[in-house]
Amino acid sequence: MGIPRMDNTAVSREPMDGCEQPSTIGSMKSDTRKARTAPPPKAKAAQLPTDLDRTARPRPSLRDKEQQARRQLLLAAARRLLRKGGAQAVTMRAVADDVGVSTTVVYGFFSDKAALVAQAVDGDLKRFARHLKQAVDEASSPADALHRVAQAYVAFGLAHPQSYRVMFMEPRPPSAVEDSSIEFGNPSEDAYALARALVEGLLAGEVLSADESTIEMAAQMFWEMVHGITSLRISSGDDPWFHRLPVVEHAERMVRVFIAGLLHEVGPPLSAK
Repeated sequence: MGIPRMDNTAVSREPMDGCEQPSTIGSMKSDTRKARTAPPPKAKAAQLPTDLDRTARPRPSLRDKEQQARRQLLLAAARRLLRKGGAQAVTMRAVADDVGVSTTVVYGFFSDKAALVAQAVDGDLKRFARHLKQAVDEASSPADALHRVAQAYVAFGLAHPQSYRVMFMEPRPPSAVEDSSIEFGNPSEDAYALARALVEGLLAGEVLSADESTIEMAAQMFWEMVHGITSLRISSGDDPWFHRLPVVEHAERMVRVFIAGLLHEVGPPLSAK
């Protein structure tokens, strides 16, 4: 398996076929009947298809736009509260007070606090996934992609520590996959799905076989490894009790050891068949 790569008809209107409508003129004094046919229909000029011939998407109404704008205000308020006091600071009442609406309005958009918090974090998670995906697009192999993703992961976390804390370091109420606007398993939006696909690609190209449990185990090891280096540097900063390696070198060595250990653990290389 290689690196995963994340793609009107004009309706022409034909003229209706003309139907001849015969009419008869009878004569009281004659046994003959003369049929008179209607003149042939005039040919319609050919009409070029226009935008009206195409299936038009319904435009959002003014009310829809207002509702979407209000929803974004509620999410922005939830994000502010998350960054100030973590998930425990986010309540339906606090968000309502921040925006200046009733809690009934908040419940009209979000079923509960878990759904509200999940969707408030989605924006950062999608931005994070896009950042990792850009790193993958420049890679030449699954192993190279893992190195690039590790560097991109750590760099994003250190450049956006507040966002990273909200995404991965603050406890959040458990929520269903359906509560999120992120498409589960889509590597373009789901960052963990991207990392898992890269690990699967590495194993498929280097070892005899790898079952789902092995792939999942390896993906979680990689994910926890890059999270560890990122979260420790965010939380402890320049800890004087030990000398930290430069972060780029640290991530590079870490991934190299991970890949070597994983391939040794899982099985012999394909060349040994």
